[in-house]
Amino acid sequence: MGYTHYVKRPVKNAGSAYMFGRLSLDAKTLCDYANANGIRIRNGEGLGEPEFTEGSFSINGDTEAFSEDGRDLAHETFYWAGIPNQSEWRIDDDENFSFCKTAYKPYDAVITAILIRAKVIYGSCVRISSDGDWDSNPNFPDGYGSWAKGRELYETVFGEVAECPFEKASV
Repeated sequence: MGYTHYVKRPVKNAGSAYMFGRLSLDAKTLCDYANANGIRIRNGEGLGEPEFTEGSFSINGDTEAFSEDGRDLAHETFYWAGIPNQSEWRIDDDENFSFCKTAYKPYDAVITAILIRAKVIYGSCVRISSDGDWDSNPNFPDGYGSWAKGRELYETVFGEVAECPFEKASV
């Protein structure tokens, strides 16, 4: 278990090439902004530049940078495919399912901002949920456990109010 964000996309309508292209460009913009402003975003392995291809993108925190308590700033890879593959063990499901555990590390702000953008672009072609709260959680210091930092990043980069992407939001 751990602090996790979840994505479900209908197998029969996981989005279009246009949607993927738009999200990929916007995700790259978020990564570039984050890297220029102190949140180190790397490829899926936590090394080198974030990885963007014609069919997918993957990002992580930085395995070579460390927090004050000595933990590296990477955790699980966030991966988005234009056309997601259905796992063999979920072959009968109507939805593709993916998730990313960020362990409250700084790159979580970028992941949540990308997920907010994904909901804007993909609309009903995506369902997003999270272990985190949309609003600040007073039980966690520095905004951990909430999407506050991702919302702030989203609003700064795109100049628009971030809408909660959760199906059942308690906002």
